[in-house]
Amino acid sequence: MLRTKKTISSDRSEVAEIPKRVRAAPRMSEVTEIYDGKIRIFRTTHSGDVWQMRMYIQNEQKYIRKSLKTRDKDSAVRIAQDDFIKYSAKVLNGEKIFSLSAKELRERYLAHVETLVADSQISRGRANNIKTFTKHYMEFVGSTTKIQNVSQKFFQGYRAFRQKNIANITMTVVVNESITIKQLYKWAINEGFIPPTYQPDFGKIIVKKNEVRRESFSVEDYMHLVTVGKHWHTKVPQGHPTRDEEIYYRRSIQDFIVLMGNFGFRTGELLLSKFKHVRINPKDESATVLIPAENTKVRQQREITGRRGEVFKRRLKYSPHTESDDFVFSHYRKKAVMTKEILYDYYKALVGEVKKKHPTFDDTKTLYSLRHFWITVHLLLGKVDVYKIARYAGTSLTQIQKHYDNVKDFQVSKEITAVNFRFDKNNEIELFDPQNFTELERS
Repeated sequence: MLRTKKTISSDRSEVAEIPKRVRAAPRMSEVTEIYDGKIRIFRTTHSGDVWQMRMYIQNEQKYIRKSLKTRDKDSAVRIAQDDFIKYSAKVLNGEKIFSLSAKELRERYLAHVETLVADSQISRGRANNIKTFTKHYMEFVGSTTKIQNVSQKFFQGYRAFRQKNIANITMTVVVNESITIKQLYKWAINEGFIPPTYQPDFGKIIVKKNEVRRESFSVEDYMHLVTVGKHWHTKVPQGHPTRDEEIYYRRSIQDFIVLMGNFGFRTGELLLSKFKHVRINPKDESATVLIPAENTKVRQQREITGRRGEVFKRRLKYSPHTESDDFVFSHYRKKAVMTKEILYDYYKALVGEVKKKHPTFDDTKTLYSLRHFWITVHLLLGKVDVYKIARYAGTSLTQIQKHYDNVKDFQVSKEITAVNFRFDKNNEIELFDPQNFTELERS
């Protein structure tokens, strides 16, 4: 078969027809059906004398096509019969013959995760974590890699892969990611994408005791952050092409930081808050905020009251979307929640401004570090029982003890050194007023 394409000559006075050869489609010959036509072997004009095989998989509505790599018909029949038995057994076991790629598996799983969010089975924050963790998985195995071609022991290299990308990554993070990947594969088994016996083998990952230390802002750095942020929106040039929008987002990141530092929210909890969830108390301008269960990591609703209610009030004045069902931190151009990309971009930009003014400012801290800052401050103050701090923050006492023991060590040390005593002549302990301790010690 010949196709032609038109070209214009150099003087553009005539059109010439130049033939373009197209390879003809392969034709089957010597077709032989086996097992009542459930499988067939054949030769084609492109395969020479080598026998080919085709088998239809009803459940997946696809054909298996493969070379039998032999020119002998009897051998071809035997190989095809063996393949038929092998593939039929897999179908009976509920396995998929046509393997998904890692990218396809991830896309299908994330679609499933979205249904869980919609049904209030998991939080949006958890869904975002799954999205991130499975992205690392896809990068590890390769997006186009067929999942059935990945050895179970291949995952033993995951820890080293993550450490290569992030040198200071904690093993707690790696373990959490491995758990998510295992859940991904458990779902894939239930969907019949991989055999029931498949289990990613991550090997032994050792997590050192007290490895996780929550990274909190220092009081000095927090003050630098909010002081610079307070006036940042006034620095937008008059000729900026989207000046109003730029001012809005700069003011928003300042408000977000202040509320995080005063309420100890998780980032997602504050981002998903709506005006209907907030009640301003007129007496002291504190704010009571309802955090719905679906917005929390632990799936438990809580209602908390904190200072700086005026921040919520001023957002009603300059936010473009202020109806009851609108998000407190809404997108500027549409009635939707501000995206995390926008939030983090403006946070990074503000951090850069703070760093210029205060070179010692620790720019490695994240927005989430503001939650750690709130918890750390209250642990150090020691004015509120640890159980109450955990309840207010929407976490467990165990989590506080596990992740903030270093802070409590400091507090305990402070309390112990405040106890002043000496032994009297009868070897009895004698306590002293801390204010007079130095004088007594000298005596």
